[in-house]
Amino acid sequence: MTFGVNRSGNGYSAIFYAPKAKEVSIKLFKKGEEQPSESHKMSDPENNIYGQGVFSCCFDTELDEYLYEVDGRYCIDPFARQLVGDDRFGIRGENCDHSKAKHSINNRRNSAEAKNSAGVRCRLFKDLSAVSDRKKDNFKAPDFADLIIYKLHVRGFTMHASSGVKNRGTFAGLAEKIPYLKDLGINSVLLMPCYDFEENMEQGFGEAGKLNFWGYGAASRYFAPKSSYAADPANVCDEFASMVKAFHRSGIGVMMEMDFARSVPDVTMLEVLRYWRNEYHIDGFRIIGDYAPRRIFATDPYLGGTLLIGSTWDDDSVRAREQFSAKLAECNDAYMIGVRRFIKGDEGQVRIFSDLLRQNCARTARINCLADHDGFTLNDVFSYDERHNEANGEMNMDGREINYSWNCGVEGETGRRNIVKLRMRMIKNALCTLFISQGTPMLLAGDEFGNTHHGNNNPYCCDNEQSWVVWDKTAKARDLKSFTKSLIKLRKEHRVFSNKIELLGTDYIYKGCPDVSFHGIKAWFPDYGYYSRTLGILLNGEYAVVDRDKRDRSFYVAFNMHWEEHEFDLPGNAKNEFVQVLSTDPDNSVTDDRKCLIKPRSIAVFEMK
Repeated sequence: MTFGVNRSGNGYSAIFYAPKAKEVSIKLFKKGEEQPSESHKMSDPENNIYGQGVFSCCFDTELDEYLYEVDGRYCIDPFARQLVGDDRFGIRGENCDHSKAKHSINNRRNSAEAKNSAGVRCRLFKDLSAVSDRKKDNFKAPDFADLIIYKLHVRGFTMHASSGVKNRGTFAGLAEKIPYLKDLGINSVLLMPCYDFEENMEQGFGEAGKLNFWGYGAASRYFAPKSSYAADPANVCDEFASMVKAFHRSGIGVMMEMDFARSVPDVTMLEVLRYWRNEYHIDGFRIIGDYAPRRIFATDPYLGGTLLIGSTWDDDSVRAREQFSAKLAECNDAYMIGVRRFIKGDEGQVRIFSDLLRQNCARTARINCLADHDGFTLNDVFSYDERHNEANGEMNMDGREINYSWNCGVEGETGRRNIVKLRMRMIKNALCTLFISQGTPMLLAGDEFGNTHHGNNNPYCCDNEQSWVVWDKTAKARDLKSFTKSLIKLRKEHRVFSNKIELLGTDYIYKGCPDVSFHGIKAWFPDYGYYSRTLGILLNGEYAVVDRDKRDRSFYVAFNMHWEEHEFDLPGNAKNEFVQVLSTDPDNSVTDDRKCLIKPRSIAVFEMK
């Protein structure tokens, strides 16, 4: 039994959840007409829970829109595969009482534009096999160890004119950016909510009339791609499917974030994931909210091989992963907080930082990120000490109060060269750490070239430049993007930075050196003292298996987050040669006496030959 309206023989069947309802019927409309052309009364609820019925409707008729009428009130099918009538973001029709058109937060649209007499309706589902035929899509997403994840907001990614795409703010516009992402080295995108959600907030969730730009925490129709994210809203399903297929042809996986409301039954959540996986070939999901039934997801055979990300996974889910081919990963704030604190020079962080560099969570994969949607962008982490959320209309009281950020001496934008130079180095330090850490890196869209939200760490309601990606083409942006490309290339070329096994700090296969070892200014003597801000890490390539007969090279990374320069001993013996392959400060160098000189607040990566 499948909820919603589905094909049944020469017509359609409808199964609708309507507890305590006295009378339920389905109303069929012609496109653009206000009054229904047909009405079909649903049969009496079975066990007082479901209204259900079968009605006849030829596939080629003009009756392709529908609503349920429950005790005299229209409502949208929560299992609808497509919605019509909400073609513009921030504007809803007024046909259903939970969908009243309101102004967006930046007040760009007037009431005349918001009027939509046809209202929001469901569209009878059409088969997508011509677009998303699995036989023609043989893409297989990489395992977590090989992923480079790029998180983005579908509308915000290309909405700004600087994006240079034809179809701004849409699925088609995102597809136009595939060459950019492929050139950067990305092999998986993670989409913020792009199923149909109610972007106009109601009383109780937020200020009346405020826009929910992100899509989290909103009333949602989880089976329908968001029509207002389509260049051609009438064909949003095909456009979304075509976008996924275009990503797959380019070797890039597609994952979605799912923010399920507490009221959504567990079985419905499972059906949602199955649907997007089977119908659109989505490669993975990030589940938002600690109440979602993660064990059900991890043990579902239909989701076997699907990438699943949660904040944590219970032990039962982890134990069951091999039986059900589950691919599980955890993503939480621990990595972000620890790395930010070490990079900005907080005391007592070296031991915590060293653990974060090597951990690859034996029980599940680990997703590392230094910036997410709810917080500062990476640029803003080193430009602001405090949040600046005045544009949200909540007296700057919303969003994270503690950001583990540092403004480098001046709050906000500045033209002071020494501050600009320091911030550039700090951003590079963060990027370098992200891509040489064990685990799976996740990059927030725009961080690779210094995108800013101008100090707003919670722009959930800002459909404007404060939350869009502004495609900066300055020398700074080009430098950062080039640096990020180099880091991604280095990571992909060397398994030692993305080992598939957890590093233990021991030499258990007797190669003369542990799989990972930590050092201070003096080799083999890490300084974990409270005031220490230096660390060296040696990754032994003998423990990084490339193939059956080949191992990777070894690398040494020197971190100096002190405000003074330091000379580090290089580990190894006299036969080893160290070649600097990457640095966040051009003046870092190897000296003649087997030492490396690391400038203040910088990182250098050396290959051992």
